Amino acid sequence: MFHYFSVLLFLIPWTALCASLVILGKLINPRGYLPHTFGRIWSWGLLKVSRIKLEVEGLEHIDQNGQYIFISNHTSAFDILAIYWGIRNKNGMLAKKQLKYIPFFGWAMWAAGHFFIDRKDHKKALVVMDQVAVLMSQRQDHSLVVFVEGTRGLDGQLGQFKKGAFMLSLDTGIPVVPVIINGAFLAKRKKENRITATTIRLTVLSPMDPANYSKDSRQQYVNDARALFIQHYEPPIV
Repeated sequence: MFHYFSVLLFLIPWTALCASLVILGKLINPRGYLPHTFGRIWSWGLLKVSRIKLEVEGLEHIDQNGQYIFISNHTSAFDILAIYWGIRNKNGMLAKKQLKYIPFFGWAMWAAGHFFIDRKDHKKALVVMDQVAVLMSQRQDHSLVVFVEGTRGLDGQLGQFKKGAFMLSLDTGIPVVPVIINGAFLAKRKKENRITATTIRLTVLSPMDPANYSKDSRQQYVNDARALFIQHYEPPIV
């Protein structure tokens, strides 16, 4: 518990500092890597103070300057930190719209290029996905991170995948890259006020070419991706 609350005490000033730098970076370098770099430094600092080590394998499968739709499983708040620090590609994440209004943090998320969706309004969410498709077509150095289960699982098991990321891939021609996260559930479970010092491992797989699928076979696209996660994900023993 002491470790958990000490991280929380560090989180507030660290987030305020890094958020300010991200916003400043956006003003100085509107379409460059500066805001993203400061965001990655924020993630690194929180991993460090939480005593979480990160191992990344498979980066040779992707081009750091390429554009992808990274899909990942989601069991812990540390998934976000691990992806953001471990994957160097300039990217944005899909986040619930409520985060946008958090002072400094939400503004910094916007400045860093993240996308906000209304999870309770399906029609608005579809509009946002259309906007994301347009923006990614305009900014071909900007990737997207999607947690394909939609929300964090409570038991660490792999959930069902939503189709949004795959439809976006089919609409834009941007490859999907599976990124399997192992170990984050142990680090911090949802609804638990405890952080465990451990190692999180990211496994980056080869890009999946949307040209191999169509809108009629989109479910096969989803199924093939999920099969890869089943192969590489190590569910925790609870």
